[in-house]
Amino acid sequence: MEPLLAGYLLAIAAATATLLGAFAITLKENLSEKVLAFLLLLVAGAMITVSLGQILPTSFKNGDSALEIILWLFVGVAAVLLLARMDVGADATKRSLWITVMAITLHNLPEGATAIGATLIDLDTGITTAIVLALHNVPEGIAIATMARLAGVGRIGIVLMVLIAAVAEVLGATSVYLFGSGMSDGATSILLAAVAGIMVTISAKELIPYSSRILLSARKR
Repeated sequence: MEPLLAGYLLAIAAATATLLGAFAITLKENLSEKVLAFLLLLVAGAMITVSLGQILPTSFKNGDSALEIILWLFVGVAAVLLLARMDVGADATKRSLWITVMAITLHNLPEGATAIGATLIDLDTGITTAIVLALHNVPEGIAIATMARLAGVGRIGIVLMVLIAAVAEVLGATSVYLFGSGMSDGATSILLAAVAGIMVTISAKELIPYSSRILLSARKR
């Protein structure tokens, strides 16, 4: 199998892992607000750990310039901060939900390309990258589904929101498969750095503060 096709299939496999998070939440009807808040904290921790422990080191390892990697890391951070300043109208819960959905969808577009780019380096790197992406896509799906449950969204709505994020990753992979077969190590590293910046910031800016507010409110009751 040619590397480009192998990378494309690996990217799709990683994207589908996002849906596992949705199913994990929608299958349980009686999860309390407190349990959902704890799940959000765990998900945020997983996202930060994978981003800083796996994705970012891989980016530095294969990148052309450490300064360039740091720059694109902050581009990812800035993207989330700009989204957070948008007026989405809605209460605090729905606002956090839409910011989370938009940020994860935004970061999934370049993320879909990274599995292909990594596979073009070599197949082992591609497989490892796809596994890492899949492992952090599961908590992404849980994050969207949990926020949606807290906002009162029904099962179908939850699945659709998570599906949007998963499809964004497939679209990113498809664009590279069709038009950009020559991704370099440096381009892949840049995308990984931006992905890491988005995931760390969405965790620190939205998921952790929101879940902490719920838990503190529960303790006061």
